[in-house]
Amino acid sequence: MASGIESMRARSDDIQLPKLSHLVAARLREQIVNGNLKPGSLLLPENKLLEMFNVSRPTLREALRILEAELLIKIGRGMRSGATVLGPSIQKAAEYISLVLVSEGVTMRDLHEARMFFEPAIVRSLEGRAVEAAAASLRSSVDAIKDALQRRAYLEVVAGTNRFHERLAGASGNKTLALLVGLLQTISDDAYSVVISADPVSNDAALFKNMTKTVAGYAALCDLLEKGKTEEAASFWHRYMERALEFLKRSKIGERKLVQAPAGGAL
Repeated sequence: MASGIESMRARSDDIQLPKLSHLVAARLREQIVNGNLKPGSLLLPENKLLEMFNVSRPTLREALRILEAELLIKIGRGMRSGATVLGPSIQKAAEYISLVLVSEGVTMRDLHEARMFFEPAIVRSLEGRAVEAAAASLRSSVDAIKDALQRRAYLEVVAGTNRFHERLAGASGNKTLALLVGLLQTISDDAYSVVISADPVSNDAALFKNMTKTVAGYAALCDLLEKGKTEEAASFWHRYMERALEFLKRSKIGERKLVQAPAGGAL
């Protein structure tokens, strides 16, 4: 019996209770995620938070630094005036997941193939008024991309393609699917931004030609949706993505591994 009690005591010694600062951070994090604390709003001043949580100043400040490290808040000059709530976002999630993908040696081809599982199915799922709404939203994105392309603003074109795919994912009406596809697209476009930024001058002619084809494909999808031909649109989009995959293979761009984003830059 004695040995059993000693064994239980030894196991209990291994149990690590969460630090008070982590508990405070968890309470504030819950309010941010649940929307009780809106992005752009300010947390209560430090003295108010100290009263609310009944903790020491060092404990509170450690809790706030945890949330700042998670990019949920931004602490300005001095902590006494209150921190700004940022809230979660796809971009922040993409930045972290990109690090994981980089460590796994994921290629640009791999990202494209992942998107191929979702996007044609999303187009096929559209029905009723959702078709008309999707067509109008996507057409607006195409017009913005065309404008950026004519100005040879290639990074704006990449940002525009990101919005196009995000709107396509959002047209499904399924928030989980929209977030997943949006996440993949954000990571993918960040990777293409690196390719473009590496040598924008010598690649100008090839970039313009390839991006012109991309815009033409987007416009063709809009044409089919505007006519209400969702099944034909889904088949077209599958073929379009297959051709894009062939280009990635042929150009060797698809074999490029993702790289960690430089500070303040793209992936």
